[in-house]
Amino acid sequence: MSRVSPWLLGLGFLALAIGAMVMPLSSDVVPYAFLFDRTEVKNDQQRFLYAVVEDSGVSKDELQPLLPKLRPLEKQLPVALFIAKESGKPLAQVVELRKSERFWLDVMNKTGVKPAVLFEGVQGKFPEPYKAAWIEYRMKFRPELSDEQIRELVLLQIAQRVSGQPMEEIARGTTKGKTPEMVLAKAAKKPSPDASAAPLKASQTSPPPTKPRTKKKGGVRAR
Repeated sequence: MSRVSPWLLGLGFLALAIGAMVMPLSSDVVPYAFLFDRTEVKNDQQRFLYAVVEDSGVSKDELQPLLPKLRPLEKQLPVALFIAKESGKPLAQVVELRKSERFWLDVMNKTGVKPAVLFEGVQGKFPEPYKAAWIEYRMKFRPELSDEQIRELVLLQIAQRVSGQPMEEIARGTTKGKTPEMVLAKAAKKPSPDASAAPLKASQTSPPPTKPRTKKKGGVRAR
């Protein structure tokens, strides 16, 4: 038995090593440095999530411990950050409410976020996935919005705020396969105003003019 145990132990370590090598690099298994550092971004999905976090204004210290409770990030994180920002409540409180209340609409009600904030700039002529939600909102005093409808409206609002594009342009882009996630990822590719302005300012700044030398009176000093 003592001869078999080390052999089995070695096989166990080998299996763990192979598993670590072939494990897919997704937002659920790798560190989340890309959420806070633009240089760590490796693909459009990470770029989209980086833009969402940057727009929220939430600090790394506040967000980092809560990330395991917000998986998958691409589904949960944008809505949680949006509700925290609109309500003024701590993100940790929003995350706990999500865990206990189950539905985002209930979380919004508990934090005092009115459905109206989801529909700012949204029109009935917008295509799906927005049209059905808009009809529900306009026809009922207490609209029953699904988690997916709330997420789509949240992404539309964030994409408009970050990119500055007209709301209708972003909404109609979905019919051509250009989702709000893609709009946010593209916006995150652009350098920040501070980074782009610094070299320009330096190039436009010329050194102060030097004063011309004046000859001393009395001519050249004799040796």
